[in-house]
Amino acid sequence: MKTITKDNKGITLVSLIITIIIMSILVSVVTYSGIDTYRNAKITNFVAQMQLIQTKVDELVESKTIEEINTLGLQEITTEEQNNVISKAYSNEEITSNTIREYKVFTSNDILNIFEIEDIESDIMVNFTTREVVSVNGIEYDGTTYYTQYKLPNGQAIIQNKTKTDRNLEFNIEPPIIDGLNATIRINNIRITNGTLKYKEENDNYWQTITNYTKAQEVYTIAISKSGTYEFVLTDNVTGESSNTNKKTLLLANAPITNQQITDGYDYSLNSDNWAYVQNYVWIPRFAYKTDDEGNNKQIKFLKGNSNIATDNTYIDDTWTIHEKFTSNGTELTGVWIDINIQIELEDMDTVLDDASYDVKEEINYEQ
Repeated sequence: MKTITKDNKGITLVSLIITIIIMSILVSVVTYSGIDTYRNAKITNFVAQMQLIQTKVDELVESKTIEEINTLGLQEITTEEQNNVISKAYSNEEITSNTIREYKVFTSNDILNIFEIEDIESDIMVNFTTREVVSVNGIEYDGTTYYTQYKLPNGQAIIQNKTKTDRNLEFNIEPPIIDGLNATIRINNIRITNGTLKYKEENDNYWQTITNYTKAQEVYTIAISKSGTYEFVLTDNVTGESSNTNKKTLLLANAPITNQQITDGYDYSLNSDNWAYVQNYVWIPRFAYKTDDEGNNKQIKFLKGNSNIATDNTYIDDTWTIHEKFTSNGTELTGVWIDINIQIELEDMDTVLDDASYDVKEEINYEQ
């Protein structure tokens, strides 16, 4: 007699439901990604078309006088919609003039006949005094409708703009937040949208980009783990102008280590007058020093941990001296707490700090 067995190769209801859920998730991800790609493509296309028209406007201004341009038969702004667009673009700080009579309207036919550019769906308004090009329809980006390409991603400056734009390039660097060997810098009060914010070390030739598309009033944060003087600059992507260089000097050092005697309550800030001070004790971070051939101009560098690497990432060789107080019973210390009431403990270290060419005592105030 044959034994009949069941072949369980069918799809169970649970498996089917799980498959449907996974497929739904994949479809939604693909759909969202497709929508996002479509939006980016629209913005890229808008910017490219507006820049092409901008080039044609620049060429027209270079080759013809205003009187000759007036003979092209372009109409002036006549509708409320056109008027409102100029007002909105001016409010967005996209254009420098809201004087309606300065603008001429290009229909799609005008753009084709005069500039020989096809497939432009929106009417364009041009100020031939400032060479600013404004789209009547505009395009939405990040919740804001823009009517020019200047402030959009990859927007470009107006070529040979005869009217100086009034875009404020000021910005503010907050006092750095320093936690031992790490510093956090916040840049705020940026006034312009579509700028490039960069920084570098003072003696370095390489600029690092914080953002290549600033937004007005946005706060930008960077982390730095190397002592030195840093330069910050903001460049307007619309006009090509750059701000004055803003400098910030960072002095990083080992953070205080607490023990049974010093437990808490200390003030730890490299930017305060009382640096790592509690009760009658101050924290002196591990440092190395050396003098020139004449024994003058002592240099001081703070060290990372108990290593021979300075906080500016340079190596401390045998020409440098690490103070003897940072060695205790054969153990290298990252720093020491010193009782300022016991002057003899501080005397020789005080001499080193006093003679330093860099006035470290301004950063490490160990006097009551």
